[in-house]
Amino acid sequence: MKKKSNLQAVPACLPAREGGFFNLRVSIGLLTFVAGLLFVLFATASPSKGGGRGSGARSNGPTPSRPLSGQLTGRTFARVTASGVITENLLGSERQDLTRATRLYRAPAWQAPERLVLEPLGNTLWQVDDQNAIADGVAIDANDVWGAWTLQGARLSAYPIGGDGTPDFEFSSFGSGNSGVASAKGADRMAYMESNAAGTDFRVHGFKSTSGGVPDWSFPFPVSDPNLPASSKKVAVSYDGSTVASVVSDSVTQNSTLYVFEADTGAVRSSWTDPLRMDAVDLTDDGSIALVTQDNLAVLVDTSNGNTLFSVAGSGAGNIFYRISGDGSVFVTGGFNFDVYKYDGTTYQRVIHFTRPSSWFGGAAIVSRDGSTVGSFAGNYANNWLTGEVFLFDVASAQMIGSYPVSGTGQYQGTPVGAESNDNGTVMAFASWGTEFHDWPEVMVFNRNVDLIGAINFPGSAFGVDVSTDGQYVVGGSKAVHANQFGSGGRIELIQLQPQPTPTPTPTTTPSPTVTPTPTATGTATPTPTTTPRATPLPRPRPSPHPRPTPP
Repeated sequence: MKKKSNLQAVPACLPAREGGFFNLRVSIGLLTFVAGLLFVLFATASPSKGGGRGSGARSNGPTPSRPLSGQLTGRTFARVTASGVITENLLGSERQDLTRATRLYRAPAWQAPERLVLEPLGNTLWQVDDQNAIADGVAIDANDVWGAWTLQGARLSAYPIGGDGTPDFEFSSFGSGNSGVASAKGADRMAYMESNAAGTDFRVHGFKSTSGGVPDWSFPFPVSDPNLPASSKKVAVSYDGSTVASVVSDSVTQNSTLYVFEADTGAVRSSWTDPLRMDAVDLTDDGSIALVTQDNLAVLVDTSNGNTLFSVAGSGAGNIFYRISGDGSVFVTGGFNFDVYKYDGTTYQRVIHFTRPSSWFGGAAIVSRDGSTVGSFAGNYANNWLTGEVFLFDVASAQMIGSYPVSGTGQYQGTPVGAESNDNGTVMAFASWGTEFHDWPEVMVFNRNVDLIGAINFPGSAFGVDVSTDGQYVVGGSKAVHANQFGSGGRIELIQLQPQPTPTPTPTTTPSPTVTPTPTATGTATPTPTTTPRATPLPRPRPSPHPRPTPP
């Protein structure tokens, strides 16, 4: 909602006092005193009540001193522009902490300024700011929030859910570059994928919450591609913690490879190489099936031997990530259309086909673990991604549950970039870059009635989101400024929601696909100890490229 500012007009001068009670010297002294008092009042006045989007750490969540950087010093000034009143904190070092120092009040200059205030939905438990690194990926399990920081200061951080944002441990082979993270929701197991700044060294590591910053195992990929660095979309961990999967590209052969690991040991279970680029991977609960996103192609792979179980073409490529349910009976594809496939006991049949003009469904599509609910945040690419709509569907009836439209203004793209769900689909979170004026929260959380029940309002663009199995916690990762802006720095924020009622399940007799394991020997790739990294140039902060959907 918008709140009126409490700024009051102050007289430019005081009326002259009539009579002979004061001589000239006394009058000058009095006026000097009053002018000084008014100056103090102006310097200490607050432009409005409450904390805005650009304020410092929120009062409802402690901010640890160690992860935070760029504490503000200096003085705050205000200036009037055509867009409204902007307050700026000028630091002694002449640098500005973009996560905190700018507050935008959008209002015509001729009236009292109004500020766009997006109050948090859900209780912020803690948040962690970094002046240099961007929170490119986040994952949450029963114990920890795992953060994958990227660019300068790239690292893995393990934050206890019940803590204050201080990490139990951190790890990095390179100290700069790109990274991705995934965790098992039903076990203490996670995987961290990283590539150096030059993009010539790719690795994946296995951790537990008790690892203490030392990987349980590490695997250096024999291929790499500087143009397709490590990310959270390219690594997955099964719900039961038995399996880790990663996809990497080879800049020499132009092939992509899916690697499947035994999560406890790092032994390679299987691998599959294909000329078509692999953008993302997802796993079933037991890790027996991997859903690989290959541009516009969805491929289900038997992880025991790398054989293809099923494949279907999607409706476009670029900024596209497919997801599968825990038992493998339902998966979703995106693109220019949103399609849902369901296993009928023999094969997969499309049960939902949905489209909207100029809408892209590829960047933020999700299916709940139980396969009951699917959703997508569709962005409108025809108007610079300034409008969009969240859609939720019931899989059993193949009917839309409802939708939630958003719209905004400005020069920056509000591109949807991620989606996650709790186990039964009662809590679904969607992340986007947001708009220039933060017209909607960068992370929006909905119940199964498509009511907005939670939100994270980042100072910049959201890059990642995750939801706990019970839907009690939602975590988001972001850049300190919008993705279309030059700049670095980022934030991880954890919120807690009110418990959601469990929906009455729709009866269904859909069988789950089964995979007969066919063990195959893989003697070429084995886990090896992490070697001492070589020096690499630091990456430069840069604006994210504009996503451009391409036809199938």
